[in-house]
Amino acid sequence: MTTTTFGYDALQDRIWMRSHDLDQTVWLTRRMVSSMLGPLLKAFETATPGQQGGAPAAQRVAIEHRLALHEVAPGQPPARLTASRVTPGANADPQLRLCQRIVTRSGSQSVFLRFETGAEPLELKLGRRGMHLWLRGLAMVLRQTQWGLPPLPDWLHEGVMPPALQGLVDRAGQSAPPPPESAPPAAPASPGDN
Repeated sequence: MTTTTFGYDALQDRIWMRSHDLDQTVWLTRRMVSSMLGPLLKAFETATPGQQGGAPAAQRVAIEHRLALHEVAPGQPPARLTASRVTPGANADPQLRLCQRIVTRSGSQSVFLRFETGAEPLELKLGRRGMHLWLRGLAMVLRQTQWGLPPLPDWLHEGVMPPALQGLVDRAGQSAPPPPESAPPAAPASPGDN
């Protein structure tokens, strides 16, 4: 399974994506993400299997996304989406590794992504489940950017916590008593205050 990490560098105002398997990092600008994301999501959604059932593509991809995040297939590891403080890596020059072009191909079973940079390209071939995880990771880091991109589809906002567990957490938060109000701290007395 391909492992990728996303991060946002506010100083560069760019997203970086690191493929740990290939030990490569690429940097993505707002313009690049904006031009790539809509067509990529549309092609991925359209290629979702199950057309013969009659459900619209948006409904099929939402179901598939939920399963990708929460269901574990026999012999497969559970999905892992984690947040941490990771750096882009030592060989992640933001100019040399800046993505200049993205080539994508989306099929019913896999998605191919090629990120062309000033150095060697980064190529990822992901199964549909892997692509759902990749898109979710990108969506999570996009929240940090405040780039004002068009809204992402509702299915991409699916929580990473299984729905049953999220329901328990939500109910526990609703029944918890509010924290006690505290009095503002007293101002320290100075020697002249008497």
